[in-house]
Amino acid sequence: MMSQLRSMLGAAVLASLTLTLGACFGSASTTDTRTPNAEEPDEGESCAALNKNDEIRLALAPACQGCHLTGNKPFFGSLSAFESGLVYNERYVKRGDPENSLLVQLLKGVAPGSYPQMPLGQTYSELVTSGRVTLTLEQVEAWIRDLPAPPAQLETPSPEEFHVRRLSADEMVVSLMEQLGLTLEDFVSTSDPNWRNKAYVVNGGKLFVWPGDWAPGISTEYVSDSRSVERYEALGGGNSLLYRKRDVSFGPSAAQTLVQMSQAWCARAVDKRNNTAVLRYVTLSDSSSRSPDAVRRNLSTLYLRMLGQPPSEAEASALYEQVYLPLEAQSTRLAWIGVCAALIRHPLWITY
Repeated sequence: MMSQLRSMLGAAVLASLTLTLGACFGSASTTDTRTPNAEEPDEGESCAALNKNDEIRLALAPACQGCHLTGNKPFFGSLSAFESGLVYNERYVKRGDPENSLLVQLLKGVAPGSYPQMPLGQTYSELVTSGRVTLTLEQVEAWIRDLPAPPAQLETPSPEEFHVRRLSADEMVVSLMEQLGLTLEDFVSTSDPNWRNKAYVVNGGKLFVWPGDWAPGISTEYVSDSRSVERYEALGGGNSLLYRKRDVSFGPSAAQTLVQMSQAWCARAVDKRNNTAVLRYVTLSDSSSRSPDAVRRNLSTLYLRMLGQPPSEAEASALYEQVYLPLEAQSTRLAWIGVCAALIRHPLWITY
């Protein structure tokens, strides 16, 4: 009974999928009749071809979408993906020169490299003969021969095409060590030459963060401070040994751990001898009254190092007046730790 039910459900899903794909890719005879100022329909809600390139995309889709609808080469996922990834990518299509276009060579089965033919299995000519695809090779060649210049939208970034995600726990740990000029040896005891293969001691007060799946450190046998693994998991890191998935959200635990981590690690970087990662143009003896230009220059350089872009005048002033100066009243050391920690908690640092 269950087997019969699964078969019925599977057939229903396949039928639904066939109808859905057939509605979009069953016909591609539409030509572009829009006026230059006509409002484009949402390509995600309509299966009608938006222009000649989209007509070709829909016509090629029955042969190509099986492998290229999603994944790392989703050429047939949308018109923008088709145009930016395939049509106007000279690796695949040489405008005006179909004979030397890799796309045509792949469809003919004579392309160089590991995959001389696309699609795999049946040749494209066989698909045309069987009626599964209606676009002939001659029509593909004619399209490339008369291919117009790239449309303006390829040169104008679309907000819908950009995706922002938070840094993973591994990226936070590794990149922060690199940016602050720190190494693993700054956190653990390395007096024994064979320390990497033995249980080691975490130096106190450094707020070490250690992925539980890394070796050494794969279990508490190797690390004296079990909180180092707990902090990593709080940042969103996974632990396959404990069947914990990576957390892609940025919740209170991750925020609290990052605050503590930023303060402790920035302090370690500032106190580390001959470390110019944070104090590149100043020393702790330089203050806003004694070396104002050097302080501002170092602040801008640190901003660029941590966030990957120079600060605007307003951002630099806010960081100087609202973070550095109030903390400098206590000490320059505390001021630079505060500036460093503030940059780590900046949205531009947390996200990618």
